[in-house]
Amino acid sequence: MANIMNQPMYQKIKEDILHQIKTNLLSPGDRLPTEHQLMKQYQVSRITVSRALSELKSEGVVDRFPNKGSFVAQPQEAPPLTNDLTLPAENSPNLDLLPEIACIIPTLTDIFSLSMMNGVFSAFPENEYICHFFQSRNPQIENYLLKRCLETNIAGIVLFPQNQPFFSNELLFMSLQKYPLVLLDRYLPRLNTSYVIADNRAAGELCARHLNELGHQRIALVTTSDRNTFSVKLRFEGLQSAAEKLNMAENSIQIVEGFDITKKFSHNQEKLVRLVNENRITAFVAAECDTCAYLYDLCASLKIDVPRAVSLISFDRPMTAARNPDFFTHINQSEYSMGREAGNILRRRLEQHDMNIYRKVVTPSLEIHQSTAAVVF
Repeated sequence: MANIMNQPMYQKIKEDILHQIKTNLLSPGDRLPTEHQLMKQYQVSRITVSRALSELKSEGVVDRFPNKGSFVAQPQEAPPLTNDLTLPAENSPNLDLLPEIACIIPTLTDIFSLSMMNGVFSAFPENEYICHFFQSRNPQIENYLLKRCLETNIAGIVLFPQNQPFFSNELLFMSLQKYPLVLLDRYLPRLNTSYVIADNRAAGELCARHLNELGHQRIALVTTSDRNTFSVKLRFEGLQSAAEKLNMAENSIQIVEGFDITKKFSHNQEKLVRLVNENRITAFVAAECDTCAYLYDLCASLKIDVPRAVSLISFDRPMTAARNPDFFTHINQSEYSMGREAGNILRRRLEQHDMNIYRKVVTPSLEIHQSTAAVVF
């Protein structure tokens, strides 16, 4: 019973759908409930529903079509045995001679990560490189992927590192061996390698200044990570620095760390109400776009209007079934350009044997939309 009680909600949604298919309540070709319907049925965020459906898709159980929905997949038939082969064209490159590079990113569940990965691959012509994408998901898988890349003679790697207190032995070995490696979106102190990052401190200042201009004096930075995570720490410092320069009251900026967005809304409703009513928070800055989408839906579950009751800013543009992404005021980190710059650095290393260490800091911008508004006293 304990295992069932502790089961993640995305897993429960997934197993419920599998049970309906197994018991013929759902047949091949049947349309599944929409993401919004599943969100209401299970009282969860879009992220949780999307993860369940994405895993079912990856396992071949459902098919998902943009603007149409999710459908139970048709049974797969084994391909017929044949000796017919499609031969490469005479002028096609010899694939055995093409260098292979890898891009390792924690997840592809948001626009930010997808755009960044596309930026990386845009630096490598299709007929000159074989490009691999790997989704690391957690530090253990990241370390395994790095080891496998070394074992399989991958020529170079662009890595969006996982949040972990220390870098791995694989990364240390790569650094000592001067392996072609470029870090993306964060750097690791004491690891001497190239990186491309956004100026997170400047981004935090942009958020604080915009909210202050609207009259907000109590702001919370909300993150699923730890406050000492590289990007979170700098964003928080940026918010605090701007607050000091603007002569905002002491403790006007607070941080909510380890915010669990995999839980049902009921798990976090009391916490949000306390922040608004007791801590007098009038604006939230979400350190991750998935966190922003969850916060918006959480506010909606409590009938807290965004932006009339509280304002909401996201780092990167969020995706939520309830709102068009252009509704949200957000920090634009130029993720595609970041990815392309990282790819260009790696390509120079491979083609020109450029052993220099490049450290590129991209200046972010604030895109103001409808999720922020002046405080109503």
